[in-house]
Amino acid sequence: MGDVVSPRWSARLLLQRHAVPAMTVPRLRDWAGAEAAIAALGVDTLITCMTMMIVPPRLLDLFGRRAVNLHPALLPAYRGPSPLLGPLLDGNEDIHSGVTAHVLTAGIDEGPIIARLPLPFRAAGRNYAVWMAQHAAACRRLARDAVPAYLEGATGARPQVGGFYRKVSEDGEIGPHLVLAQVRNILEAAGASHFIGVPLPWRRPVSVRSVRRVLGPPTGEAPSLGMVSVTLDIADARVVLERNTALQRTRDRLTLVMALRRLDHE
Repeated sequence: MGDVVSPRWSARLLLQRHAVPAMTVPRLRDWAGAEAAIAALGVDTLITCMTMMIVPPRLLDLFGRRAVNLHPALLPAYRGPSPLLGPLLDGNEDIHSGVTAHVLTAGIDEGPIIARLPLPFRAAGRNYAVWMAQHAAACRRLARDAVPAYLEGATGARPQVGGFYRKVSEDGEIGPHLVLAQVRNILEAAGASHFIGVPLPWRRPVSVRSVRRVLGPPTGEAPSLGMVSVTLDIADARVVLERNTALQRTRDRLTLVMALRRLDHE
């Protein structure tokens, strides 16, 4: 759908249009032939974008200062694997959210900062899909302007001072350890991200979006899963939570694609 509606944002079509070869690689730490493959390509620059893979030092050494990452938070805040969900849950989505271009180093997201672009959640109308489109546009601007200027030596990079690492684990789970007010706050902040889940003993966690109904006090009954909802006990209530269904995911993707289309010519 994205290729048809907004082809300028399709990585596959862009690679084809510019005759850029593409290859799928394993986890970088497990890629025994990485050095040989890089040497065969004859490249001198590494750019990563919002990847969950850690580039091992043996590969960083091949590029030195020409290894650059695009990270979806305003470093030095929110280093690590939760740069989007962390600010939403912490109430910092209008303070520390954005995209940072920085030099890749052995420390996770700790390298010198090349440039930053703020992206407060309120500027996206507090719509998560639109916010993701704005992140993509910010990455494009940094990759088009700030990163080449740095690589060409026209600008420098400044060391990070302070900051912190954030990893969301149980913070993104709804269960008996939370009271109703906490559940409402979490889902209002981040339910549309699809990253908030209800752990169930018989399957993977179910992504949930909002509180549909409060049935009363906890009953001691096991959770039950419906087509569009999940019912469970929390600390002070039995609640029905709306699921992020396949239909809802499709709607969110369409919102994302249409937002990208509006940003095509920026």
